[in-house]
Amino acid sequence: MSHKIRTRVTAVAALAALTLAGCSSDPEPTGDAGTSATSAATASTAASGDATDTDRTKIPRLRAYLHSTMAFGAPMINFDKDGELEEYADEVDVDYWDSVDQLRAAMMQGDAQVAATPAYTAANLYNKGVDVRLIGQVVWGMLYVLGPDTAEEGDWDGLKGQKVAVVMPGEMVDLVFSYLLAENGLDKETDITYVPVNDPRQAVGMLAKGEVDWAVLPEHLATVALKKTAESGKNLKRVFNLQEEYGRATGGPARFPMAGLIMPGELVDAHPELPAAVLEEVADTTAKVNDGDDATIRAIAEQYDMPEPLVRDIIPRLNLEVVPASESRKQYEEFLEVLATVNPDVYGGTLPDDSFYAE
Repeated sequence: MSHKIRTRVTAVAALAALTLAGCSSDPEPTGDAGTSATSAATASTAASGDATDTDRTKIPRLRAYLHSTMAFGAPMINFDKDGELEEYADEVDVDYWDSVDQLRAAMMQGDAQVAATPAYTAANLYNKGVDVRLIGQVVWGMLYVLGPDTAEEGDWDGLKGQKVAVVMPGEMVDLVFSYLLAENGLDKETDITYVPVNDPRQAVGMLAKGEVDWAVLPEHLATVALKKTAESGKNLKRVFNLQEEYGRATGGPARFPMAGLIMPGELVDAHPELPAAVLEEVADTTAKVNDGDDATIRAIAEQYDMPEPLVRDIIPRLNLEVVPASESRKQYEEFLEVLATVNPDVYGGTLPDDSFYAE
């Protein structure tokens, strides 16, 4: 069993990936969306004759295709490192996607057997004919509004007239922030000076230079920004925890299913036991992450070239919990409908049907 993790971005730059993948960047699918890893797996398995003692048919490779961000790097840091999935696949590896084009192509061409996606991207792909199944949620919100340390926490009126940098305009961070602004009686176009910022690193620089006093950021970038601005003599804090604000606005839990895992539908049909096995593997590592297991924290720190104490500080704010799709469907659909109040087309216009959710 091989385990390959390739890091292609720095710790700060990596955070941009999680906020990608809105419907604006989703391409129209071409070709047969049913293409997946299963046909190749079947042929290879027939040739190799690999099987477990229970005659389970193994697939040649199980590739996890992730965002290059700590929110998904952390729960997948030990993906099958202990060989827990070796009865399902001959080889396990991890790679990273940078755009929805890459993600869609990987899912359609069988290059990825499990992939991490923002919530609405999974539904958008499905609604555009890509044969994917949602197997579970992992990230439950990690968005914060940084502002002056003198600001009153939770006071939305305090944003009036302020210049606010919002990373990845039109995507997850922007959608959640825009919804909460409106729910708290503010108009993004008239009540604040909205500063769209495509590169999260630029937002950190703008805060440090005093070009803006406020910014809407995901973790772990929010922690990095606080550290950088403090070094430049500017004292900021988390004025808004958007998970808590979401709970107040909706009357529900102070969290939302921000990102989850999908698999090719044909693969799920051919290997119905595989989604549960993958979720169990991710859940085991997530528990170690949340419990602060020394070896796991050390691995994350090495992966993202960050000090271990800083990683430990960030972990609780990543809000990691593995919840199967069948159990999280209600919250997932409610979240999609909330996002649709900002952009009606964000998930493709129709809630996915039953077949989208893996059992």
